[in-house]
Amino acid sequence: MGQIISYGCSFARNVILARVLTKADFGLAAVFGMTVSLLEVAGRMSFGQQIIQSKDGDRPEFQATSQAFQFVLSIVGCVLIVGLSALMARAFRMPDAVYAFALLAVVPLARGFENLDYCRQQRALNYVPAVLCEVVPQAVTTLAAWPLAVWLGDYSVIVWLMIGKAGMGLLMTRGLAKRPYRWAWDTEFARKMWSFGWPLLLTGLLVFASQQADQMLVGAFLSLDELAAYALALSLVSIPWFIFAQVGSSLMLPILSRAQDEPAQFCQHYRVCVEYAGVGAVILTLPLIAAGEQLVTLFYGSKYVGAGKLMALLGAASAVRFLRFVPAVAAMARADTLNQFYSNLWRGFSLPLAAIVVISGGGVSMVAACALVAELVAGAVSVMRLRRLQGVPYRDTAGAAAYVLGFVAAGLSFVCLGASHWGFWLASSGMLAIVGLAIVVARVAFPGLARTVLDVILSHRRTGLSQPAADTVL
Repeated sequence: MGQIISYGCSFARNVILARVLTKADFGLAAVFGMTVSLLEVAGRMSFGQQIIQSKDGDRPEFQATSQAFQFVLSIVGCVLIVGLSALMARAFRMPDAVYAFALLAVVPLARGFENLDYCRQQRALNYVPAVLCEVVPQAVTTLAAWPLAVWLGDYSVIVWLMIGKAGMGLLMTRGLAKRPYRWAWDTEFARKMWSFGWPLLLTGLLVFASQQADQMLVGAFLSLDELAAYALALSLVSIPWFIFAQVGSSLMLPILSRAQDEPAQFCQHYRVCVEYAGVGAVILTLPLIAAGEQLVTLFYGSKYVGAGKLMALLGAASAVRFLRFVPAVAAMARADTLNQFYSNLWRGFSLPLAAIVVISGGGVSMVAACALVAELVAGAVSVMRLRRLQGVPYRDTAGAAAYVLGFVAAGLSFVCLGASHWGFWLASSGMLAIVGLAIVVARVAFPGLARTVLDVILSHRRTGLSQPAADTVL
C-alpha cells in the first residue's frame, strides 16, 4: 500500500506538470531526472540491500560503514553533476538551464546523509519506516506541485520539487531511525560492500544505458516534444513495475536469502515468486498495452494524442521486465549480483540499436520496439545464468514465462487491430475482457498460487494467520 500511495503521488504530480507545462518543458523535466539517475553513484551501490542481505547487516559497525561509504560516493555524484551541467545544457540546446542542472547536485548530497536504519529494520520484515520515508516526501511534493507550477510556470519547478523530495527523505530517515546516525570504517566490511556493490554499480549504469539513455537520444536527436510523449508513456508503464519491484524486492530478498543454503526450498520459493511476478505483470500492464492511447489522453490531455503505440510497446517491455526481476533477486539472495549485471549488459544493446534507428530516421515507436527486443534477450540470459550457477531448473520459470508472453502478444494484437482508434468505452470493454481472461487462465495454470492467495484472504476472517499449504508457502 505504501508503494501504491507513493507512485500514485508520482503519477498525480506528472499529470499536473504535463497539463500545466509545455511539452518541451516537460521533456526537459525528463532530462533532469535522467541526469540525477545517471550521476548518483551512491544509489547504484545499493547499500540498503547490502544491509538486508548480509549476515552482518544487523551489526552497528556494518551500518555505520555503509553510511560513511554512501556519503563518500554521494560527493562523487555531486562533483559529476556540477562538472557536467554546462555540457548537459548544451546537449539539449538549453544554454539557460546550466544553473538548473548544477542545482541537481543537492539531490545526491542529501541522500548521502541518510540514515540507513530503515533498511536494517526490513531484516525483521518491518517496513513501516521504509514506507514512511518514501510516502511522506512524495505526498508533500505532490501537494506543492500545482502552486509551484502555476507560480514558476517553467521547467524550474521540476528542480525545486526534486530537491524538496530529497530533503524530506533525509529528514524522514533521521526521524524514524532507532539507531543514531554515525560513520565508521571497517576495512573488511568495506571490502565486502565493494565486492557486493561494484556489479550493481555497473549494472546501474547499464540500466541507465538501456532504459533511460534512449530518452536522451530522442531528446538530443529528435525533439523535446517527442521526448515528452516518450517520457510520459514510459513513466505510466513504469508505475506498476516500480511498485512491484519495491514490494517484491522487500519481500522476496529476505525470504530467498533465508533459504540460500537449502536448494530444494530455494527452488520452491523461487517458483512461487516467479508465478507472482508473471500474474502481476499481466494484470498490471495488459490494460496499459491494450488501452494506452485512451489512458494517455484521459490523464495528460489531447496534446499527447498518438502515444498509444508507444504505450503498447513500452508496456510489453515492462511486462517482460517483471519476469527478469525474479531471477536477479534469487541470484542476489545467494550474493550473485553478476546475474543482474550480465542481464542488463544484454539489455543495454537496445541503446546502439536505438541509436541506429534514430540516425537512420526512425521514430520513437521504433526506439520502443528496440527496448522490447532487448528485454526478451536479457530475460533469457538471466534465467540461463540462474540455471547454470544456482541450479534452478528452467521448468520453474517456463510456466510463468509462457503466460506472460502469451498475453503480451494478445495485447499487442489488440492494438494492431486498431484499438488505439477506438472510443474510450469500447477500448475499456475490450481491456476488461482480456484482463478477465488472464485472471481465469492464471487460476487454472497456477493452482498453488491461487491457494496461497485464497489462504491470505481467508486468514483475515480468523483470529490469526493460518499456514498455507507446504508446496505454496514462500
